[in-house]
Amino acid sequence: MANYGFAIDLRKCIGCHACTIACKAEHQIPVGVNRCWVKTVEKGTFPDTRRLFFPVLCNQCVEAPCVKICPTNALFKRRDGIVDLNGASCIGCRACMEACPYDQLFIDPNTRTAEKCNFCANRVENKLQPACVSVCPTECRIFGDLDDPASEVSRIVEREAFMVRKPEKGTGPKVFYLGAEESVIRPEASTRPLYFKEGQVHLRPLGAPMPDPEAPGDPRVDYDVPHDKPWGMDMVLYLLFKAIGTGAMLVAALLWYLGFEGSLVTVAAPILSIVFVTLTAVVLIVDLQRPERFFYILTRPNWRSWMVWGAYFLTAHGLVSAAWLAAGWFGYNPALAWLAAPAVAVAIMATSYTGFLFAQGLGRDLWQGPAAAVDLIAQSVAAGSASLLLVAVLMGGSVDAIPTLGVILALSVATHLVILMFEHVLAPSPTRHHELATATFLRGAYATLFWGGAIAGGGVLPLLLLVGLPFNPVVLSAAAVLTLAGGAAWEYIWVEAGQSVPLS
Repeated sequence: MANYGFAIDLRKCIGCHACTIACKAEHQIPVGVNRCWVKTVEKGTFPDTRRLFFPVLCNQCVEAPCVKICPTNALFKRRDGIVDLNGASCIGCRACMEACPYDQLFIDPNTRTAEKCNFCANRVENKLQPACVSVCPTECRIFGDLDDPASEVSRIVEREAFMVRKPEKGTGPKVFYLGAEESVIRPEASTRPLYFKEGQVHLRPLGAPMPDPEAPGDPRVDYDVPHDKPWGMDMVLYLLFKAIGTGAMLVAALLWYLGFEGSLVTVAAPILSIVFVTLTAVVLIVDLQRPERFFYILTRPNWRSWMVWGAYFLTAHGLVSAAWLAAGWFGYNPALAWLAAPAVAVAIMATSYTGFLFAQGLGRDLWQGPAAAVDLIAQSVAAGSASLLLVAVLMGGSVDAIPTLGVILALSVATHLVILMFEHVLAPSPTRHHELATATFLRGAYATLFWGGAIAGGGVLPLLLLVGLPFNPVVLSAAAVLTLAGGAAWEYIWVEAGQSVPLS
């Protein structure tokens, strides 16, 4: 069986875009999206300048992160090494777009499902060259079987010096570039003063380096395609609602272990949990490009995807919460004692899995590492205790668990602040991509929201209110509201900043 790959000689590319047009014609790709394109980078200062062309296409990775994260197995690897996509199974969750470090997947506006280059598998199966190869006037694209020693692409890979995109990601890309420079192969190495989309000029992405007027002569992107952010406010609402829903049940179970058996713990907490976990599911479903296919996550699961595990964790959490509510409503305390441990377990799993899901977004360096899962637990406890405090105040303020809830809120907020400080403020960035993403909220576009909202308003001020003032309804309500607002601010920053750096 073949193992197909590409070699592209950048010394021959003239930037004619014939490959882009041929690909669009072959696969009927709509205007505004592309399976392949040619990025242009300029270097030098007039009149001593030169233009570099960089054809961009799917790398058909050996260890394809898009295949791993796809919850419904819509993305799969063929026996010939080509990573292909079955649109009939795609639910349009856009997780594959976050996972790809090379920015090679997009949502087709006609089908509302994911799309990508598949090396023209339809042509390859009929012994034809991919469309982009057949039209290249300089024959800079070489396609063939990497496992065939007689093929030209195999000989090139064996004998010539080449570069691949982002080898540090460990994906095993199978597109090999000859004569490449860092300024074109690494998206962070060139400034992005602007880009063009359908005749309009757009400002550079937030996470890009400083614009070239401050660094004359530096490599700068002259032509590129838009780099949209797959996830937005939908993901922020999902994180916030899930934190409240899972946190309410987690805190209720902890209070039960501490001996509190009032209606706040046995009835109000599970109701709050069920409402917000349901809202979480609604947000996830509505946000899908093909929401009518949401059940594919359960019927066609890819068990390597944390999105699938999350669906089952949230379902289990809802069932435990419903059982807790039934036991509390009818006053059957032995059942609550039996449910306390499962409630803690499913709440932790349902809130922390998102950290592992975001880490599967291999293209976003800000989301990598285990700290996110731990921080999500701290945020969940903070959101749950803050919400229960507001409910307790509405119940008349006489609930005996109020002081303990205040302590839990203070400890969880402090833990969240410590994690933010050590993970994002004090620790050095491991990559340039991570450094650019972090810069957007430490001193860039999100700095005011981060320092004023997430840190001061949503962290330090609630701690001062909880520690420095006596527990009374006004103080507790203010601390709870500030905590929820600060948590939402950080979740917005985490989602947006992580996607602010271009991937191609």
